[in-house]
Amino acid sequence: MGVKELASAIKSAVDKRIAEESRALRGTIRNGMFQCGSKSYPYKQAVDCNTSEGNRVWAQRSTNGDAIIVGE
Repeated sequence: MGVKELASAIKSAVDKRIAEESRALRGTIRNGMFQCGSKSYPYKQAVDCNTSEGNRVWAQRSTNGDAIIVGE
């Protein structure tokens, strides 16, 4: 594999990761965590929205696996 092919493969992997992380997920606040389907993610940040128990919210996953609540 040449340098150009390696650079292309790395760019493709990075672009895919960025696209996956930038998608917002719809879920519910349960037990202090963001729950989407059968998965739960801790959250430490919320952007101008109510994070009370049972609220439906939109969130994006950060690079470390936490959720960032971005809307209701």
